[in-house]
Amino acid sequence: MAKSIPLLALAGGAAVATAACGSSGASTPSVTCTNGAIVAADANNYKFTSQITLQPVAVQQMTNLKFDWSGLTRDFEGHTINPATDVNTAVITLWDLTLPVLYDFGAPGETITPAMFNAFFDASNYTPANSSFLFIAQSGSDIGRNMRMMQALEVDAASQNTTVTLTNASTQLQYTADLLSLHPTGVPAGTAALTIDWGQMTTNALGHPFDTSQITSAVVGHYSETPQQLQSQFLDLATITTEFYRATIMSGTVLDFTTLVKDGDGSPFPGVSSDGTWLVGLICGNCRNPAPWYMTILVPAAQPCAATP
Repeated sequence: MAKSIPLLALAGGAAVATAACGSSGASTPSVTCTNGAIVAADANNYKFTSQITLQPVAVQQMTNLKFDWSGLTRDFEGHTINPATDVNTAVITLWDLTLPVLYDFGAPGETITPAMFNAFFDASNYTPANSSFLFIAQSGSDIGRNMRMMQALEVDAASQNTTVTLTNASTQLQYTADLLSLHPTGVPAGTAALTIDWGQMTTNALGHPFDTSQITSAVVGHYSETPQQLQSQFLDLATITTEFYRATIMSGTVLDFTTLVKDGDGSPFPGVSSDGTWLVGLICGNCRNPAPWYMTILVPAAQPCAATP
């Protein structure tokens, strides 16, 4: 039976152009006008939900299992993958417990013996009714991050299967990203000296508590696509930009946009223009789910203007 779990762990319409503050029509959320000092708020944040569906395979209990990901061509987000070079860490999890995958794998600082491995693959103790195993192929050694593909498995005393083959369909991801219901944030056009303060946020875009100290980086992207088009390409936001800027957040709850640098050539953020779509995102780098905790649309707004709630 397939199992669905939340990932806790990213059409038509005109591009956003220069906007005045206040209501912009009954069917379009109004622009929250600022003088460049942005205060992050729920009304301006996008919404994100995701669900992963896994189809378990039965494996022989207490045996040296083989895991094969050589046939992967795409990860579960749909991105192209080279299984020989993009996967360099393999992990098995049993709920919150992380184990090495094979007998000849070891955990940092210790050796895992066959007896230790077998203890966690005893079908009499860990049945499908009370346990779920998950094999993860990932990039990098930071456990639980940059996961490329997952395969669920169940130990079965009657099974003779000792090989688990990962395919492009091992993990099915469904998600929704709502960029149309938020109130865009109006800022002075062509001004790099912007700031955004997330210190008053209490709930993130995933519907979970917003720990303001967990924001470790910020990104700003400039796109030729409309917000509606970007919704359907949300998992590719980092790769389809015409310009992409990043900044590391060492401490505090305020981003100074002048610290943003462009991917590729390191040039500074130039400010928001009226062409295309501009997005700013705040990212929790220590979280398993890479979706930004906060993301809003930036539009050039007529100045001077007073900030609105």
